[in-house]
This record gives sequence, C-alpha cells and structure tokens, in this order.
Amino acid sequence: MLSVLRSELKYWISYADSLRLQAELEKLLLPDRYSEEGFYRVRSLYFDSLNQKDYVEKLDGAERRKKIRMRIYDESADVVKLECKQKSGALQHKESLLIGRQNARRIMEGDYGSLLEEPEELAWRLYCDLTLGCYRPAVVIEYERCAYLYGEYNTRITIDRHVRSSEVELDLFERDLPWIHTVEDAVILEVKFNETLIEPVKKLLAKYHLTNVAVSKYGSGRPILERYLV
Repeated sequence: MLSVLRSELKYWISYADSLRLQAELEKLLLPDRYSEEGFYRVRSLYFDSLNQKDYVEKLDGAERRKKIRMRIYDESADVVKLECKQKSGALQHKESLLIGRQNARRIMEGDYGSLLEEPEELAWRLYCDLTLGCYRPAVVIEYERCAYLYGEYNTRITIDRHVRSSEVELDLFERDLPWIHTVEDAVILEVKFNETLIEPVKKLLAKYHLTNVAVSKYGSGRPILERYLV
C-alpha cells in the first residue's frame, strides 16, 4: 500500500504559458518515468454514493472530503490502482493499493467482496466505504499529463491538458468512450510538496503570476449531473 501526505496547489494556466513553463521545468527538474517521452494518458474511474455525496461536498467546498477512484494508464492494463484521496484544507492524503483487472471489473459491477481478499488494511476501509455508502461508478476522467520531480521535499509538478469525461459509458477498459471535453483552452497545473516548496520552483512559478484555485477534474467532469442538480 502506498500512502502519501502532502500540500497540493492548483492553478489555471494558458496553453502558451504551459509550453514555456514546461521548457523551463525540463532544465530544473527530472521527468517522472512516464513522462520521459513527453505527455502520457491518465484515465480514472471515480465512484460516488447514490446521493452524490462526494461531488456535492466538492461543490460546497467542504474542508474535509474524499474521492475514491480506479486509475490506469492503458486500457490493456492487468493491474489497476485503487485509490482513496482525502483532502483537509491544503493537505492531501492519498492511499493506493494495486488490484488485478478481474477484481477491478467485479468492483465496477458493484461486487466489492474481492476487497476482503486483499491483505492491506486500506482494502477493508474501502470495502466499508463503498458498501455502506452505496457507491457506484460515476464518471471516467481522462487527460494528458507531463510530470516533473525533485527529490527534496517530495516535490512533484504536473501539467494536465485535454481533460475529458464520460458520464454515460463507465467502462474503465473501453478504448473509445463518448467524451465531453470539459477543459478546452486552459491547462491545469498542480504543484505538490511536503513541508515547503523549494526556492527555485517558487521563483519560477512567480514569473507567471499564478493564482491558486480550487479546480477539480472530477468536479468539472460531471456537466450532465451539474445540469440535473441545477
């Protein structure tokens, strides 16, 4: 099981500025193992309760909230990340465990019993949350990402573009889904770190006069539900 607790800052940045920033980051930080050849696809299936509790708490700006999702980087993946991401103020706590493709399908179909076969304590907690909260697949979010790392303070900077979602078809492993493009002309910049942001990165970001925003790919990826709630 992987458990990470760190600060997370999010910004909107123009496509042109993102290209300039990326060129500067390449001189300062190292790409993560997925970004060595440029951008890569990230696909996540988010779960929510029958009354859409997690989505509503996001809209309301609740101080403490969570998201449960499955994540893959290729539709043919045999192993899937099952994650619980909890937010408390500016701090993010993400816990992950790896499950097989077959068990992932069982969970997508509402059969959470396979989680009781996993040895990690997180699996038991996820089983309780999914079962007691009557969680079901809610939306698939996909985007292109380029990520940069610096070992000190576990610094990680990601640039996400071409964000799209599917609320109609919810098969994580289906290649072609009926996408709705939720972020057209802007790029999402995320800056994650433990304790403090290193000075070279802080000075670099200051050049772009960025404003921290509460942007959420999950929140923006549910336009059909948003129209229904309104």
